[in-house]
Amino acid sequence: GWPEGGYPAPQGPFYCGAGNEAVYGRPLAEAHLDACIKAGIQVSGINAEVMPGQWEYQVGPVGPLELGDSVMISRWLLHR
Repeated sequence: GWPEGGYPAPQGPFYCGAGNEAVYGRPLAEAHLDACIKAGIQVSGINAEVMPGQWEYQVGPVGPLELGDSVMISRWLLHR
């Protein structure tokens, strides 16, 4: 959920997601990264996005078949 004060302000101070005051959800993003690594999924990076709490991760570099499997399993781990 969002902070008790309501929804975040429009993009601007959150752009590039740098600093504790602009980034939410780092513990979840890092827990997902750890789960992927333990599962043998090759994750090449994670980063905070424009809005607070919005994260992305990159899978690979791997071949196309392994990529599809890795993305599906990484999503399953995320929702688990």
